[in-house]
Amino acid sequence: NYDFSIEKIEFNGDKEVNYIIKERLINLKNQNNKNKYYVQIETSKVKNIISNDSKGDPSKLEIIISSTFQISNSEKLLIKRKVKMKNTYNNISDKLKLEKYESFIINDLSERISDNLISTIININDN
Repeated sequence: NYDFSIEKIEFNGDKEVNYIIKERLINLKNQNNKNKYYVQIETSKVKNIISNDSKGDPSKLEIIISSTFQISNSEKLLIKRKVKMKNTYNNISDKLKLEKYESFIINDLSERISDNLISTIININDN
């Protein structure tokens, strides 16, 4: 139970990341609290090859999820923040296992971004 409500959330960018963040924030939407906030979120997801093995195949990979969010109340923009989360991991030869592991990483990083957003609102609300 928080002492605030998110009145409106606007998403742009990566649909998978946005869906995960939205699921984390949905319980904070339209609650009957006096402190009401509006959130705009822009996300992106990048997968990079960090290093290759002796055959030239990828051996280390990295997923980076970036988010820029703006939090405002009915009167003004309160804060604009950029958050970047990343995870470096070893390649897996089994592509199905690799896909599941990458999905786990994306979920974890997206949840951490949503936690950061909630913490930011809590800090605004406490001031």
